[in-house]
Amino acid sequence: ALAPRVEAADAVEFAPVLPGRTLVFPDDHGAHPDFRTEWWYATGWLSLPDGSPLGFQSTFFRVRTGIGENNPSTFAPRQLLLAHAAIADPRFGRLRHDQRIARVSSLGRAGFATGRTNIWIGDWRFDQTNDRYQAEVQGEDFAYSLALVPNGPPMLNGESGFSMKAPQAQHASYYYSRPQLDVSGTVTIDGSRQPVTGRAWLDHEWSSELLPKAAQGWDWVGINFMDGSALMAFRLRRQDGPPLWAAATLKAPGGETQTFRP
Repeated sequence: ALAPRVEAADAVEFAPVLPGRTLVFPDDHGAHPDFRTEWWYATGWLSLPDGSPLGFQSTFFRVRTGIGENNPSTFAPRQLLLAHAAIADPRFGRLRHDQRIARVSSLGRAGFATGRTNIWIGDWRFDQTNDRYQAEVQGEDFAYSLALVPNGPPMLNGESGFSMKAPQAQHASYYYSRPQLDVSGTVTIDGSRQPVTGRAWLDHEWSSELLPKAAQGWDWVGINFMDGSALMAFRLRRQDGPPLWAAATLKAPGGETQTFRP
């Protein structure tokens, strides 16, 4: 039963990632359903009223499966959404996390918007209004409601948002970051709801090409510096030997960016 589905997915013509395309905002904050894979990935540090630290993650993935695209059924899995959320508390000793997955359908349980960031599965959502993001998660043993406010325009990674992931240009994505996000809201742990403030980082990336087989690991970091600057850096690792690819983008406090290639 698996083989026909793989063949169906391979037959779909996903939108290509090409150099020279200008990212346009606010449109490119929204979903790009013609591409194979897309994600909005927010991570950050929070402080409780007593100064204790927490970490949080709020991630939504959209996947165009290539399955059932000509099937009129509401239940055809043309687009899948996956969400993962977590709270890291050093005092607890392990990561609190939860996840959801759903197909997009006319029933409205899960969906996404184009033109602005708005993606949801049930009561989990990541939503953008007037360039202010809202992350809402109700996990099994934690919850949070967080507002994330950027301090400037998007940081375009790679060559004006065209980010190569291997020496071959087809292995690329459109990729921008929103560093230095001011965070405020509430976190609920063990039934106790407390206000929090902090700083976060958001990545939005979309592509249609799978990574090359030689890429066996992906190391990434986003750093918010105290002076307002920001650094995104990553490397794609082989099973052994030198990295397959690496790149970085540095954003100065004034907004100027500098790109570093391997």
